Amino acid sequence: KEIALGLGVDLETGVEHGNIEALREKYGDNTFPESPISSFLEILIEALSDTVLLILIAAATTSIIVGVATEPEDGWIEGVAIFIAVGAVSTISAGNDYSKQLQFKALEAASAKDEKCGVLRDDRKDFIPVNQIVVGDILILQAGDQIPADCVIYDSTITAKTNEASLTGEADDLAKSFDKDPFLLSSCHVVDVEGQDCKAMVISVGRHSQWGKIKGNLVSDSVNTPLQDKLETMTQQIGYIGMIAAAGTFLAIVIRIWAEHNGNPTERQIVDGFVEAFIIAVTIVVVAIPEGLPLAV
Repeated sequence: KEIALGLGVDLETGVEHGNIEALREKYGDNTFPESPISSFLEILIEALSDTVLLILIAAATTSIIVGVATEPEDGWIEGVAIFIAVGAVSTISAGNDYSKQLQFKALEAASAKDEKCGVLRDDRKDFIPVNQIVVGDILILQAGDQIPADCVIYDSTITAKTNEASLTGEADDLAKSFDKDPFLLSSCHVVDVEGQDCKAMVISVGRHSQWGKIKGNLVSDSVNTPLQDKLETMTQQIGYIGMIAAAGTFLAIVIRIWAEHNGNPTERQIVDGFVEAFIIAVTIVVVAIPEGLPLAV
């Protein structure tokens, strides 16, 4: 009653329409902090940090250097082709992830816009969007409703049960009453109401509420799905097999240089043989690594 008196709210009739804006300006509106979204450039850089693409970038760079050194006219073609493939894969992947972020944000906004709650204002029950709730509003809650703001039960004849699992992780329903625990916390659900509707006065909204404080500090890194983890493991295994095959091929070609020249090749033959072996080894690594896998995932 003292809180209601300080807010200028009559518990029997609710907030007067003339005081709504003053209460909103003083105590804030019932909107929660938005989860930050990554920019397209940040997502693109993250896509390019994929292990598969990093191996391909290194192979493409090596291919261009060796190709230009050995065949100045068209030795760069293979390396540039790999770079084009990597660029296409990373750009399409980043564009897809960025558009998903925008879609989720729009969906979240649409969902919040459709949420409504019963309130008592000027002695009349009304349903308003939850983002229009102000401190001092008298909420009229029923079983199954989600509590849109922190509020307190002020009627000693009302008892209710709420589930605060979304806020605290506690699965058991909690009894709420004027005498024992009158606080109803935002984002939790009303499970049961004994008797008439559960009336409670809002004492905190938006980013100042319990859920708002948690959401404001909530920063979660994206986590791979089990499928992505398995595919990454498979990609690493393919990469290891490709590198072993490349190393074995490189060694076989180097041995062949001495075998073809009776163990006494010239310096030029050795250099040419090593360059050819290196190009083939790089080619094996590029072929073994499936550059389309990140895009497919």
